[in-house]
Amino acid sequence: MGKGIYITSTNRGSGKTAVSIGLINSFKKIVNRIGFFKPIGQRYESSNKIDTDVKLMKDFFQLDEPLETMNPFSINGIREYIINNRHNELLSEIKKNYNKISDENDLVIIKGTDYTGMASAFEFDINADIAKELEAKVLLVYEGKYKDSIAEITSDILFSEESFKEKDCDFMGVILNKIEERQKNKILNFIPKFLKERNINFFGAIPEISILSKPTMEEIAEKTNAAVIYGKDYLSNFVDNTIIAAMEPRNALKHIREYTLIITPGDREDILLAAMASQISTAFPNISGIILTGGLQPDNIIKRIISGIGQFRIPILSVKEDTYTTSNIINNLNITIRPKDKIKISKINQMTENNIDIDLIHKTLQIKRVKKATPQDFLDKIISAATEYHKHIVLPEGPEERNLKAAHKILELKIADITLLGTKDRIYSHAKELGVNISNANLIDPSENDKLQEYAETYFELRKHKKGVTPEGALDQIKDPIYFGTMMVQKGDADGLVSGAIHSTGDTIRPAFQIIKTKPGLSVVSSVFFMCYEDKVLVYGDCGVVTDPGFEELADIGITSADTAMAFGIKPYIAFLSYATGNSAGGPSVEKVINATKLAQKKRPDLLIEGPMQYDAALVPSVAKKKMPDSKVAGKATIFIFPDLDSGNIAYKAVQRSANAIAVGPILQGLNKPVNDLSRGCTDEEIVYTTAATACQAHFEENAKK
Repeated sequence: MGKGIYITSTNRGSGKTAVSIGLINSFKKIVNRIGFFKPIGQRYESSNKIDTDVKLMKDFFQLDEPLETMNPFSINGIREYIINNRHNELLSEIKKNYNKISDENDLVIIKGTDYTGMASAFEFDINADIAKELEAKVLLVYEGKYKDSIAEITSDILFSEESFKEKDCDFMGVILNKIEERQKNKILNFIPKFLKERNINFFGAIPEISILSKPTMEEIAEKTNAAVIYGKDYLSNFVDNTIIAAMEPRNALKHIREYTLIITPGDREDILLAAMASQISTAFPNISGIILTGGLQPDNIIKRIISGIGQFRIPILSVKEDTYTTSNIINNLNITIRPKDKIKISKINQMTENNIDIDLIHKTLQIKRVKKATPQDFLDKIISAATEYHKHIVLPEGPEERNLKAAHKILELKIADITLLGTKDRIYSHAKELGVNISNANLIDPSENDKLQEYAETYFELRKHKKGVTPEGALDQIKDPIYFGTMMVQKGDADGLVSGAIHSTGDTIRPAFQIIKTKPGLSVVSSVFFMCYEDKVLVYGDCGVVTDPGFEELADIGITSADTAMAFGIKPYIAFLSYATGNSAGGPSVEKVINATKLAQKKRPDLLIEGPMQYDAALVPSVAKKKMPDSKVAGKATIFIFPDLDSGNIAYKAVQRSANAIAVGPILQGLNKPVNDLSRGCTDEEIVYTTAATACQAHFEENAKK
């Protein structure tokens, strides 16, 4: 039977859901199996009888237990037990369901009630009783936001600890959550020592994560039962500010800030038209959406105007309630985290890793540790590392929609500083249409930049030995955003470049070959994909650049792939792949792999390199035991080197689509400075991860040169 952590608080809105996500993510690397249990649900979607937290945890972490077992009761469902004095029966039913989860897991994260449906004193009692019944350790999540003094925080924690102990609960310790920046240093300088003197475990303090409290227009539409009149494709817009527009347009517009939601009566067509005009103008902030109240909708002629404005990307909702009621509903929204909010969840995981002492929690629980690494862990690690390194990455495809959305997320999460290349007015206007915030990005129009002439002269010096290259031609060439961005990296004005959302691989890497060039001693620039399976991360190379490498090039691809893998924390077991294992078959392609393996082994005797071997022999231990029983690589390979681009590209795409693996890449390797290519079918999220990986590469390259 696994151990349980009962995550509770003494007030509403402490952030127990975010803490639960962070702990599950962290402990998935420490224990074999982890479960989630919420005995009493309080937050439900209208179409679902299961608490939203439970649905989130099951879907995102792919937990096995049935939803009904994970959430046996609702807050309303326990009233009958309480009224009829069936308290012990209630606890027995809760424990019966909990045991089904505990029996199958090493650790269960149990989330207490949310303080939204009963008197606080009663909720405290029911949480304490459940924690005691389940023999779970109580972890207090205390919200430190807006507390006036350290004394207030410490007093509340001591009172909570004493109260739980009076109920015979095993009080485990405390996590402070939603800490304001102004309080952080004071808290960390005093509270850990204060609690240690009183034998209370302090596990850390998580700063406030502002992005978690921002609802999307989709959530607002659901909570207000709104009809979407216009802009169904833009419901992902975040809302940071709400205003009621009841005054004249000239006065109402003065109150618009970035990402404002406007609530106005449905017959105020003057406000609607003014809001539309403000979004066409580059002089006004972005509006996230408009809600028309009272069940009133614009006249058909106004709807025709809206539909005819191509760059108007703001959802317009209609609700039956009046303005005051609608405003109250929105102001009292309980913002939830959804499985599709991957960037939000990644930020939670990053903040947990950086601010919570997971080792101390693990020590307190006394659970056996196992070594594990999940794909999400790998992705979170890239994001976290990039945030720490804080590099400057240039995106030359500046006005492109996915780049703008990615830039917004990168800046929001502080993954890197960003430069967007392109015509500034076009970038600004498109960002405004999309409702994304790029105010902290550096915008450069290459054709008008002060460094254009300097870059052109450098490019001419690099290329003047080529036939037909003139100073005038160099100036024209460097105006191309990819060439300009590549020169920024070469000159040290940026640390790396990411391109390829709308350009071919050749267009992206050709300037890098000409300007940044290949590292000394390497015969080729190649690429790898990090293939994130459900339970592991493997490295595939080369699947994106070198069409038919010779054996010398193939050897270098294997070596550089190993170095790339090690830089990202993956232990290298390198398998050179073929249709034959060992000497089971011959032929030119097998000979190439044999020669590449021997050369790579000679160049890097410190690495575990073997080949040729078939894919199944490299991956599956049982097959490896039969085909290569004495191999140190077969059956546990982490790096798979394909003999040519045909096999590599087919393999990575087949695995990506058939096994639902996440493919991060292609990550280019072998250049003096990092430039990375994107698939033209990439998502904005993939651009975020590739940018983070590029920032990490820049850091590794800097350290290697020291």
